[in-house]
Amino acid sequence: MTPGLPVGLIAGEGDFPVRFAAAARKKGHDVVACAVLGAASKEIESAATKTHWIKLGKIGKILGHFRDENVRDVVMCGRIRKEIFFKHPAIDVVGLKLLAALKDQRTGSILSAAADFLEREGFTVRSSVWALDEDIPAEGILTRRKPDRRERADVEFGVRMARALADLDIGQTVVVKDRIVVAAEAVEGTDETIERAGRIAGPGCVIVKMNAPGRDLRFDVPTIGPETLRRMSDAKASVLAVQAGQTLLLDKEKLINTANLSKISVIAVPGPDGTGKTERG
Repeated sequence: MTPGLPVGLIAGEGDFPVRFAAAARKKGHDVVACAVLGAASKEIESAATKTHWIKLGKIGKILGHFRDENVRDVVMCGRIRKEIFFKHPAIDVVGLKLLAALKDQRTGSILSAAADFLEREGFTVRSSVWALDEDIPAEGILTRRKPDRRERADVEFGVRMARALADLDIGQTVVVKDRIVVAAEAVEGTDETIERAGRIAGPGCVIVKMNAPGRDLRFDVPTIGPETLRRMSDAKASVLAVQAGQTLLLDKEKLINTANLSKISVIAVPGPDGTGKTERG
């Protein structure tokens, strides 16, 4: 990050932008947030130094706010649900130019185009986890409970299925039981996928979340928070497997404590291509 200058934050849904802003300020950086209406939490106002609320599609306003605040480094974090696109947001001329450059409207395409656009406009797009690297787990079992043999087989199967899903840029999460895919994530997100799987397959489901190979971790980091563990507990799911080295565990200590209380096993595993594998593995 550029010393002495504020960090620009494009804030989407969830705790991730809030935690990023708080962590960046602890590192001595002011944070200027452009928070997306209908997505970002009101908590961003207390976490960031300054917050501007913007409608999705008002790209020109984002650029204007950042330039006015002397921002050079920009971070994008927090989910923006694709449902928002179906509500016909007002798009400015700058946004229309950005959309016109898209090959399709998959999440990866949109985020990559946005990052490239910001870079062309003179900003540097930084990693969304540079201030939160301690919350990205290395390979291993993170909880007291270990997966049993059946669960390990489901994890191994689920890793391949989740990677295939992520390759298609549909979602990152699959729910498996007895090596059957019970539910696959699409626009509804991880938590609702888990809830649906619990209704379909009952106790003992295994949740696996993987990233697509080559995905740009500056802005597209798989994220798990305590709410996901609460949904798992309600669904009586037994294991959460995430990709080592590429998954952000928000409020990691609380998440692991919740998992231990619910007797859920949380493990960090390499991707199918060995991504995230440690030297011990």
